[in-house]
Amino acid sequence: MFKIKAIAAVLTIITGIFIIPLFITSAYSIVYGIYGTIFTAPSMIVALVVSLLIEKYSKNKNILFMYSKHLCYAFIFSLLFTLLNFDINTYKDTLYISALLGSIYIFIFVTFDYLLKFVYRGVNTNEVQ
Repeated sequence: MFKIKAIAAVLTIITGIFIIPLFITSAYSIVYGIYGTIFTAPSMIVALVVSLLIEKYSKNKNILFMYSKHLCYAFIFSLLFTLLNFDINTYKDTLYISALLGSIYIFIFVTFDYLLKFVYRGVNTNEVQ
């Protein structure tokens, strides 16, 4: 389970390199994606741990229910990240951008996690006859 989630986190970070520049400026530059990954990669470690805890203690394994739980934790994490911003003039912008990127990252992470579980389960159920 940890291996699948770690692979999903790495794939999410790699995909995020190309997605972050879409929300930063009007001109697409991969430099913004690499710079944004410096901040989002450590948060994926937190997301990995939270995802393991959600999956371990969740009784309902429905994908939409799991996504909503992950999304709630992403919003909490983005709020905590925004509280670290000491400039009151950019507080709302920081909350908006961090919540937007957090929800996009969680969507990508949960999608990769679900697909990798599906592929991994399919690979391991082949029986030799």
